[in-house]
Amino acid sequence: MSEIDILAILKQLEPKMQSVLFQTSNDYREDLEQDLKERMIKIIKNNINLEVPGFFDFIGEEQMQDYSGMLTRC
Repeated sequence: MSEIDILAILKQLEPKMQSVLFQTSNDYREDLEQDLKERMIKIIKNNINLEVPGFFDFIGEEQMQDYSGMLTRC
């Protein structure tokens, strides 16, 4: 995942992060914001898998062969 993609995700999460930060005193907001962004970047890099399997990959080729025997032409 590129830095541009990560920044786009962080931008989408910005309103929620700001609402959480306003619940914190002014003294800690900047540190908390930096910590939140750092943790979100780590989570994004570790947990997002952009390679989604296709339909046939998902159900498996073996099951497709089983289903193909049941199909009939009209």
